[in-house]
Amino acid sequence: MTDHFPPDSSFAHGGGPFLPEAAAIVPLRGAKGGAVSVDAEGEIEELTPDEALKRIANEPVMLVHAGFTVRRIARGRNFREPGPQVFDLMELFAFVHPAKPCLPTATGLARALGLDAGSTPEDQALMLHRAAAQMLSTLQHPAFPDRPSAARTAYRMAEGGWSWGPGVVAALRDALGREGKPPGSRGFDIWNELPEWEERAPRPPAGSLPVSESEAGERLALLAGPDAEERPGQAAFARLAAHAFAPRETAGAPNIVLAEAGTGIGKTIGYIAPASLWAERNKGTVWISTYTKNLQRQLDQELTRLYPDPAEKAEKAVIRKGRENYLCLLNFAEMADRAAIGGGAVAIGLVARWAKASRDGDMVGGDFPAWLAARLSGITGRTGLTDRRGECVYTACPYYKKCFIERAIRKARRGGGVVANHALVMRQAALDQAVGPIAQTAPKNTETAAGAEDEEPSGREARARFVFDEGHHIFDAADSAFSASLSALETAELRRWIDRKSVV
Repeated sequence: MTDHFPPDSSFAHGGGPFLPEAAAIVPLRGAKGGAVSVDAEGEIEELTPDEALKRIANEPVMLVHAGFTVRRIARGRNFREPGPQVFDLMELFAFVHPAKPCLPTATGLARALGLDAGSTPEDQALMLHRAAAQMLSTLQHPAFPDRPSAARTAYRMAEGGWSWGPGVVAALRDALGREGKPPGSRGFDIWNELPEWEERAPRPPAGSLPVSESEAGERLALLAGPDAEERPGQAAFARLAAHAFAPRETAGAPNIVLAEAGTGIGKTIGYIAPASLWAERNKGTVWISTYTKNLQRQLDQELTRLYPDPAEKAEKAVIRKGRENYLCLLNFAEMADRAAIGGGAVAIGLVARWAKASRDGDMVGGDFPAWLAARLSGITGRTGLTDRRGECVYTACPYYKKCFIERAIRKARRGGGVVANHALVMRQAALDQAVGPIAQTAPKNTETAAGAEDEEPSGREARARFVFDEGHHIFDAADSAFSASLSALETAELRRWIDRKSVV
């Protein structure tokens, strides 16, 4: 490994973790601008904006969210983008704690690590040194999860010029084995470590036991908790919503409840209460449809009240989005091959770490770090790692059995509550209507199926109970869901698929 790093590396080993010999820089508040620098010995220095930018450009420094911090210090001045000598603590955090939420600020980093950020920029700069030591020490601990995989990824990132590479590889060196490096091209090959999804027999049709108004009220009180304030409007809303889950009085005719409530009433828990009770009682699935990603995130948080155990929540509560939201393993593999040749190894390595830890592989509004998307823009952008142009080859893909999208589809078939957007729900409902009633048949052999399982719904009963929140957006969503787009990008992609020898 030392072949890849010069002997005068910006690290010093003091018996503990391999720490960088770099000053921590934090921007100053106020109109004057500038920054505070604290070196490894604790010496504090106040810098003007020009001095701070010069130091960042020419010396090893530690920053939080380097790109944003440099722009904040520059305030309109010309500056060089942070180079390889910059130690971005957000990158180290994303490696050590992948898929864990963290605001990309010094205060956010301290909160995520359980450290005291202090009240001044000087305190925050001192804290950055402690944060680096803590995270590198975490990697050294034998209980750190999946150390061999992390070591392989870190090695490839270090080969690609990652500033934290020497320190991280040193902390994980014992996990690399006798060779001291990963075999062959191992490192970014997360598809070899992800579990396969399993096809399961279809669920029997859901029951039709009703949910009474009083039962909806009791479930609402349970979800709200004993310390919640009384909300008569919310309770009335929950009782009214329960009528939507009553047995149908006429075959083929749905029960519809059109309800409206003001802001702050607590509508979300109001309809989750009867919906969750119906799903448990009848062993069925309720689809909750929204228009905005913000409400989807809110629903995800509210469902934690219903399923406080993470394992139970992962089984019973599912977030479903369009294919363009999920990491495509085939696209990632192509990007990983390019990174191995040269360029982008650091960003691809951080995506690899995230993908292994992610709950569902959602890159848009899920647990993917938003700040990392900016790092990907120099390679392919976040959109280049998702299926945004309909290029999925389904079962012809070598990673089909490990696909995040296909896994989410199958989880949704057995979940008690599925949160999705209006466009996806309408499309699925239209397909259900076209297919007709559910047929109790054995599952297909998905190894030889020609198309996406999501294109072949199990029948109308597969999605029989819906809650449309943000209903005033339904018409706009329908226009988007049932429209088509043909542009130069789509035709160029079609040409590439038809003639693989073409160069676009």
